Amino acid sequence: MYRWNIAWVDHDNSALSAGMAETIKPDASRLEAMTAEQADDEILNSKADLAVVVPQGFAQQVMAGNAPSITVRSLKGQEVTGVVSASLNLYVDNLLRLRDITNLQDEAELAAEQARMAQEGLQYHEQRLNTHTPSAALGMSSGFLIYVLSISMLQLGGMILREKQQGTLYRIRQAPVKRLGYIIAVFLTGVMVLVINLLSLFVLTHTLMPVRTTLSMYVLWFYYGLLWIFIGIFLALTVRSSAVHSSLMPIISVITAMLGGCYWPIWMMPEFMQKAAMLVPQYWANEAISLLQQGKTLLDLPQHLLALTGFLALFLALCVFALRRSKAAGTFV
Repeated sequence: MYRWNIAWVDHDNSALSAGMAETIKPDASRLEAMTAEQADDEILNSKADLAVVVPQGFAQQVMAGNAPSITVRSLKGQEVTGVVSASLNLYVDNLLRLRDITNLQDEAELAAEQARMAQEGLQYHEQRLNTHTPSAALGMSSGFLIYVLSISMLQLGGMILREKQQGTLYRIRQAPVKRLGYIIAVFLTGVMVLVINLLSLFVLTHTLMPVRTTLSMYVLWFYYGLLWIFIGIFLALTVRSSAVHSSLMPIISVITAMLGGCYWPIWMMPEFMQKAAMLVPQYWANEAISLLQQGKTLLDLPQHLLALTGFLALFLALCVFALRRSKAAGTFV
C-alpha cells in the first residue's frame, strides 16, 4: 500500500487533534506539522501529496457532540483525499461514540481513552439487564386469546335473548325473581365460564405449550373478560332479535380486535390509527400483556388498569340504564 506524504496543519493544537495525527501517522510515509502557507508550498512543489487542515475549535465541537469539518487538500484528486478523509471521519465518529458511552468531559481524558482502545482493541461484554425474556409464542397468541375471550363473553349475552324466545323469562317472571337478580345470575354464569377458560389455558401452558405465564397475566385476562361480560349483557338488553345479536357479535369483536392490535402489532398501523386504537379495550389489554412479559407487575401499569376500569364502569352503567329502560317500557320479557 502506498504511503502518502502529509502536511499537517493544526489550528486547534488540542489533545484530540494530536491524537488524530497519531492515528493516521502509521498510514503516512511522512507526516509533518506546518503552517497553512507552508502546506500550500509543499503541495505546489509536489513535496506533499496532501494537506490536512484541522479547524480551530475542533476539540470543543467534539466535546459538544458535534462532528467538525476537516479540510483535506490535494492536487492528486479523489484517490488521495478519499482514503485519508475516510480515516479522519472514522476517528471523529469513534470519538463521538466514545464520548457518549463514557460521558467524559475532559478532552485529554477522551484522547487517552481513544488511544487506549485503539491499542487494546474494542471489547464487548454482554450483561443481561432484564431477567424476563419475552415469549414470542405468547406475544403472538395473546392477541388471539384476547379476541377469543371477547367473542365468548359476548355469546353469553345471547342467553337472555334465547330465553326470551323460548319463554323461559316469562316463567321466571311468575316466580319472585326480579330483573336485576336474573341479570346478576347471567353475570355469574359468565364469570364461571371465564374462569373455566382461564383454567384451561393454565393447563395448556403448563403441559402442551411451553409458555411462561404469570399470575398477573391471568388477573389481567380475568379483568378483561369481566368487561366483555358487561358488553355482552348490554348488547342483549339493547337489541330485540337473536339474529341481529348474532350479526353484531362478530362485527363488534373483530373490528375492535383489528383496531386494538390483536391480529398485528400496533406499530404497523398508520399513526392516526394508532391513536384511534386507544378507544378500544383490546389496545390496553395487549399493551399491558406486553409490559407484563418484560417483568413488570400490575402495580406498574396504573394507566392500563385505569383505562380498562373506565371501560368496565361505562358498560356497567349502560347495562343499568338499559335494564331500567326495558323495565319502564315493559320490553324485558
